[in-house]
Amino acid sequence: MLRAVRRSLDNLAIVDAAPRRTAIALAIGVGLSFSPLLGLQILLGIAAALAFRLSRVAVLVGLCANVPWIMLPWYVLTTAGAATLLGTASTVDLSERLARILSVPFYRAAFWGHAGALLDAFFWPFLLGPSVGALALSAITYAVALRVLTRRARERAATWEPPVSGLPGDAEERAADGHIDDAQRPSLDPQ
Repeated sequence: MLRAVRRSLDNLAIVDAAPRRTAIALAIGVGLSFSPLLGLQILLGIAAALAFRLSRVAVLVGLCANVPWIMLPWYVLTTAGAATLLGTASTVDLSERLARILSVPFYRAAFWGHAGALLDAFFWPFLLGPSVGALALSAITYAVALRVLTRRARERAATWEPPVSGLPGDAEERAADGHIDDAQRPSLDPQ
């Protein structure tokens, strides 16, 4: 997994010349990916990339950080942590509330009333836990990505060599074509 992350950062280092802006774009993508704004992450990420003129590729790479097998444990653990810190975990008997929900068919109003009561108890923990965690992951991503991208930029600058001939590309082609006579040049005019 670390190799895949390193490969992605190496590819991002090639795409953009500004390591700081690329690291910011990647951090925004990771932060949104782990935020509780389910369903809005991609829209918000692309909007942020366009508004701040950041690398859309880096934002999309960051948005892909929260893969399905990480998503459920992430939201459960961060919500449970926030519920514990806020004190709502001790006031809610989860097994009793789930038993009430499952005792009524889902097409009855009582089912939705019990589900709403359970959601009310975990609304703020769900909003705060993943948000704080996403901010922390975003800050860590920025620090690591900036370090890696800056190092890659220095390595590229150290290995960069100027062109062998002093002629720019177009002038080089004109000089190479200079030995061809006009009679030998192909004509585009129909005869």
